[in-house]
Amino acid sequence: MKPDRQTTLLGRSVAQPELFGEFYAAHASAVFVFFARRTLDVEVARDLTAETFAEALASRSRFRGTTEAEAAGWLFGIARHLLSRYLRRGVVERKAVERLGIRMPHLSDDDHERIAELAGLDDLRSGVAAALGELGADQRDAVELRVVAELPYDEVARRLSISEPTARARVSRGLRALADALEPLRPTEVKT
Repeated sequence: MKPDRQTTLLGRSVAQPELFGEFYAAHASAVFVFFARRTLDVEVARDLTAETFAEALASRSRFRGTTEAEAAGWLFGIARHLLSRYLRRGVVERKAVERLGIRMPHLSDDDHERIAELAGLDDLRSGVAAALGELGADQRDAVELRVVAELPYDEVARRLSISEPTARARVSRGLRALADALEPLRPTEVKT
């Protein structure tokens, strides 16, 4: 018997809204760290985390997964979309600042090093590289095309000469293996 989405906290929260709080508690720290490592700004990370969960709450009835891992993936899909939108908006804002001739303060090399240290970027980079090296070539190629090159699944399938469902399966298995390998690097608790 195939499980349905009602077995996940997110799926059950459609009928029982109070369960969304548990879903939030289970994922808020990871989402916050995701944004903090990419924006290097605590306030922006907090805002984007809040936007992510607001969007997840509003659209949770569209979730079609059947596992908690799929629910987390769905949530991080929302997070990636919001980060992309934030970064695009930032490019426009930077161009406007340049046109106006406003000089923005720059971070020193020491500031960059301190931020990288606080976010654990060196450990994360080496962990990702090692975990990618442990994947089989089929999964590694699929993950790199989908995640690093940001290609749609149909293009991943075309480049690997496989079907789209096979491409999806390889990416899914590869990401699951990466998540398992990187679990020791996950921060234990981050206050948002």
